[in-house]
Amino acid sequence: IHIEDLEVADDPPPQKRSLGPGRYDELFASMKPGQCIKCEPAHTGAIGNALCHWIKHKRKKNLAVKTASHYPACKENLGRVWLLSTKEPS
Repeated sequence: IHIEDLEVADDPPPQKRSLGPGRYDELFASMKPGQCIKCEPAHTGAIGNALCHWIKHKRKKNLAVKTASHYPACKENLGRVWLLSTKEPS
């Protein structure tokens, strides 16, 4: 970092963190429990984490995520990320 490239400013700090729509929000919203996303095995972790964060952000307590980087029944050698329904606490 070059000191000449830095500038002091009087901008106020943000009051709260702005969360815009996520990259996958539309796809996740279209899913029903029991459905899955087919993806490259290397991407199952990232997509699974994004789906977990989406569930938390949307406060959907009755949903869970399961991932499999290698799905044996897939001829294309793709992984899966499932949106699953969990039982309501009784």
